[in-house]
Order: sequence, then structure tokens, then C-alpha cells
Amino acid sequence: MSTRKVALITGASRGLGEAMAYRFAHNDYHVIVNYRTTKEEAERVVENIRQNGGKATALQADVSVEEDVDRLITQTLALEDRIDVLLNNAGLNRDGPFLTMSVEDFTRVVDVNLLGTFLCTQKVAQTMIERQIAGNIITISASTALRGRRNGANYCAAKAGILAFTKCVAIELAPHVRVNCVLPGYMETDEVMERFALHDPAVRETLEASIPMQRIGQPDELAAMVEFLCSDKASYITGQSFFVNGGNYMG
Repeated sequence: MSTRKVALITGASRGLGEAMAYRFAHNDYHVIVNYRTTKEEAERVVENIRQNGGKATALQADVSVEEDVDRLITQTLALEDRIDVLLNNAGLNRDGPFLTMSVEDFTRVVDVNLLGTFLCTQKVAQTMIERQIAGNIITISASTALRGRRNGANYCAAKAGILAFTKCVAIELAPHVRVNCVLPGYMETDEVMERFALHDPAVRETLEASIPMQRIGQPDELAAMVEFLCSDKASYITGQSFFVNGGNYMG
């Protein structure tokens, strides 16, 4: 078995996933940059890592499709025969009023966010246990899983499911594999900027005034938390939820 550690990051072609990819590559992991449709962006992340002396591979898979996840795991194991870290970052938003939300919009968001987390976690955990790897699995939820928000019944329900899922899985996988959840606040990613109209200076100023830290977070700040949770310094932490949101929500 290879001695180089492997970090599989779903939805890693941009935003928070991209930041985590760079962080783990810097720590000498072979980073698997998973993407569903954005091949060019995934290849850009891989090239950036390689130019800085790291090792990365882009692999396509829709995490909500079991056959895709099986292929993703098989391809990853063919590269290094191990997975040490799984970062369940892939997500999807299809916001809309609850009374007119379609079944397809509800189920698709739940499938990507919650079912995708289930599929990847189950299959990666099996490989970790089979190979006797003291692995780490991180799930990504959101503070709105606890407080809710307008036009997000599908997304918030899925993220709430991830919170409960994390606790259950952490109990079952201990002590072999640690499982923790990170809940980001407003982060400066293209998706967040567009969804909340934060390119408008007035909108951004109003939002930042409501955050105790008086600013929007940077993706690398969330990546730093994930890095810590996957390190030996966090060896006695499992089944926990960590907010990275500048104090915007204190659960």
C-alpha cells in the first residue's frame, strides 16, 4: 500500500472545495478533485496544485448516483490503494418558495447534499476499515440547518439531515474512523456572492454589519478548520459540529 496519504474532496473544482484541495495538497496529500460537470475548472485546480509541487487528479462523478460513486472510489484506489480523508463538500441549491417548490427541485437537492454524503461516506468508510486506516470524514452542513431560512426548505432539510447523519455515523465508525461536521457561514465564493447579491456594495455592507466579525469569511479559513479536524491534534474529536461563520450564528 502506498504511504502517501489521499484526500478525496467532492465538489472540489471551485469555492470551498478548491480551497480545501490546496490546503491538503500543501500537506503532501494526493488530492482527488471530484467534479460533476465542470471539468475545465477541476483541471485548473489540478494544474495549480501540480505547479506548486503537489499531486492531484481530477475524477468525474455525480455523488448522488451510486454507480458513479463506486467508480470514483475504484479509480481513487487504483491510484494509491488508500483513502485517508473524505471531504463531503459537493452541494446544490435550488431555492424557491415552499408552496410552489417542485418535487424534482426538492428531491434533487436532497439527493446531492444528503444522499451523496451517505453514499460517499459509506463506501469510503468501508475502504478505510478494510485497509485499517485511521481515517477522517468531514461533512459540510449549514447554520440554516438549525435556524431555517426563506425559500430553502429543500436545502435546509438536507443540511439538517447531514447533522444527524454525522452523529449517527461517528458513533458506528468509532474508534476506527472519525467523523465531524463543519458549518460555514457566508464565504467569499462565486456561488455565495451571486446567490445573495453580494456584488452590490450596499447589500454586502448591510450583511457584514450583521456579522460580529464584521466581514464575510474566506474559503481558506474554513479549509483551516477542516485541516485541524483531520490532524492528529484533533485525535479525540468525533461526532461534533463546528461553526465557521464569524459569530453570525451561535448554535
